Amino acid sequence: MISPDIDTHQVWHVERNGINPINASGRHGTVRQVFWLWFAGNLSFTYLVIGAVVWSYGLSLGQSVLAIATGLLSFAAIGYLGIPGKVTGLPTMAYSEKYFGPKANRFIALIAWLNMVGWETIVLIIGSYALQTVFHLVFGVPLTAVWLVASLGLTAAAELFLAFLGHATIEYLQQRISYIFGFLTLLVILALLPHTAWHAVWTHSSGSWLKGVIPAITIVVAVSALSWITTASDYTRYLPHHLPNRRIAYAATLGSIIPTLGLMLTGLLLAQSAPALATAANPVEFLLHWLPLWAQIPYLIITLTGMLAGGILCAYSSGLSLLAAGVKVPRSRTVGIDAVLSITASLYVLLVSQGFLNSFEGFLEVIATFLAPWAAIALLNVRQIQPTAPSRAIIAWLIGAAVALSTTSTPVFTGPLAVGIFNGSSLGYFVGFAVTALVYISGKRQSPGGPF
Repeated sequence: MISPDIDTHQVWHVERNGINPINASGRHGTVRQVFWLWFAGNLSFTYLVIGAVVWSYGLSLGQSVLAIATGLLSFAAIGYLGIPGKVTGLPTMAYSEKYFGPKANRFIALIAWLNMVGWETIVLIIGSYALQTVFHLVFGVPLTAVWLVASLGLTAAAELFLAFLGHATIEYLQQRISYIFGFLTLLVILALLPHTAWHAVWTHSSGSWLKGVIPAITIVVAVSALSWITTASDYTRYLPHHLPNRRIAYAATLGSIIPTLGLMLTGLLLAQSAPALATAANPVEFLLHWLPLWAQIPYLIITLTGMLAGGILCAYSSGLSLLAAGVKVPRSRTVGIDAVLSITASLYVLLVSQGFLNSFEGFLEVIATFLAPWAAIALLNVRQIQPTAPSRAIIAWLIGAAVALSTTSTPVFTGPLAVGIFNGSSLGYFVGFAVTALVYISGKRQSPGGPF
């Protein structure tokens, strides 16, 4: 909902701005804050699992490191897509309207909202397990459904309340989470590394470049940068106009890469000794038994805090996406809509069917087939401040999404062309991205208004 710019951007106060552009009088902040916000947002121990997944492709150490490093370069897209936020004062999915038009953009914003709510739910599930285990180890409470639901309630309350307060509070907390829990995360990583079978890791034979390295790169991109792709400008639109675009892009990129790279590399090293890490139903509990007693409680608290730091960003950005989809409520009230969906889905997974989580993750993978083509058009329009012909963007996006969907294999849907190298990888997202970019660029070259 677009409302006048209201200068109430204070910590522990409810942010009253919606998707309206932020005027010069409301601008503040530094490049450093962008770095720490994304650092905390990616301080998630689930990236250990992704490192183990990369190793499961049967690659050598050099190939695995190359796959992770190459995949994480995609975070540059997050940095680049943050530039329109500073320039226009608009969040990402509101700026998207400039090239998709109001009607089509509402549908795409709805998809972005579903993606964010999905990741919120995963955060709540993992966070609930972590908090329940803390209660068990510290206070001796039983591992029962009652305490699991109580853990979910506390986790959801923390995540959703901070998202309710909005940008100023989130920015303030993310910086402090980075300082404190970044250091503690390093200590936990050092406690895990003695389990590494170094000789086996160093001497592991090379795998297939086509069927191993390339799919591994696509997996890394899909679970890192692609999951955040619709949120970049949400956290740069309050920045002053005088800050250099390049520094803002670098800050978001490096802030995302540094913690993600460290955690994925750790998971990669552990995977030789614990191949089950890549498929563990509860990776938090799985890793807990590898730690000395002194590190177990800090590990669980770090896991919970890191998940919440990412979940808060998901909850906040999902609200902005919902407003861009045309829902006419104050930004703060969108949190209530998210709460109903994410808590209901979490309760189902925690109490009824843990296997449903695989299907739920598969649903998010299907959603990503629509986001990757959108990202291609968004990246090509970062500096396009004036509106363009919506038909060109819409048709390019539809073609790219169809290609991505047909070449993607998930637990809930397998496209007709998802065979060979496309089966078991996220390569379909890249193909959809590339096709969208080619169609869109081709349309631009044919005529200024587009060929459609």
